[in-house]
Amino acid sequence: MENKITKRIGVVYFSPTNTTKEICKAIAFGMGAKDPIEFNITNPDFRTKLASNQNAIFENIDHIIFGAPVYSGKLPLQVIECLKSISGNEKKCTAVVVYGNRDYGFALYQMVKMLSNNNFNVLAAGTFIGQHSYSDIVPVAIGRPDKTDLEKAYDFGSESLTASSYLSPEDIPVQRDMISKSENYTSIQPVFKSEKCIQCGVCSERCPMNIISPETGNWLNQEAKKQCIGCMACVSDCKDNARFMRANLLMRLMLKYVLRKAAVERLEPLTIFN
Repeated sequence: MENKITKRIGVVYFSPTNTTKEICKAIAFGMGAKDPIEFNITNPDFRTKLASNQNAIFENIDHIIFGAPVYSGKLPLQVIECLKSISGNEKKCTAVVVYGNRDYGFALYQMVKMLSNNNFNVLAAGTFIGQHSYSDIVPVAIGRPDKTDLEKAYDFGSESLTASSYLSPEDIPVQRDMISKSENYTSIQPVFKSEKCIQCGVCSERCPMNIISPETGNWLNQEAKKQCIGCMACVSDCKDNARFMRANLLMRLMLKYVLRKAAVERLEPLTIFN
């Protein structure tokens, strides 16, 4: 296997709050890419485009960094659907998941297995930490990825250039618990206050599910509201606090219990090579 700086590096990321994007780009920089090609599968229109035209989109890419957040110990369903539709044609890649300092479940295993089954050659894999999406209720990993995280991501990219063989799913550790074992995804839906909304349309543009009206800032309808994945992209991007998190007492108590260790301990990235 050749150990050299890849000529053209692509970064495929699902990143509603930009933490996964930030880490994946740091990895690309570590691999020697000055201007990695970005493929934002957070955007539902691009996910559709990629599924129907992947060969042309990835034609000139030598190495792809795939990045996704961890939801309930698993890959988001939107990422799973997207990865199922992509054929690797023996292209080299790196698999990365970003979690909120609690655990990464079996999300990385899922990603490596899907990529391997779809004829990608996985050179390296890693888990990194980003600020937890529900930190407005229970502060966890505030400000991450921080400088140290991004330096480690850069070093990971650099070290991956010397990887000697490809990874298989059996090389990937998992952290199983009741949440990751469940097929369900637990999420909190943000609250919308119409009187604070200035109809800027940013929340609609950033929503990975296309379920927010750009004219009103509200859900398109009640059925659309049910599709919310609780990523909090709309909350993090709303400067007027028209969208915010709110949890009842029972939910707060549950989150404080589930995140009790994550709120006080700092976990570090895990990188895997052969």
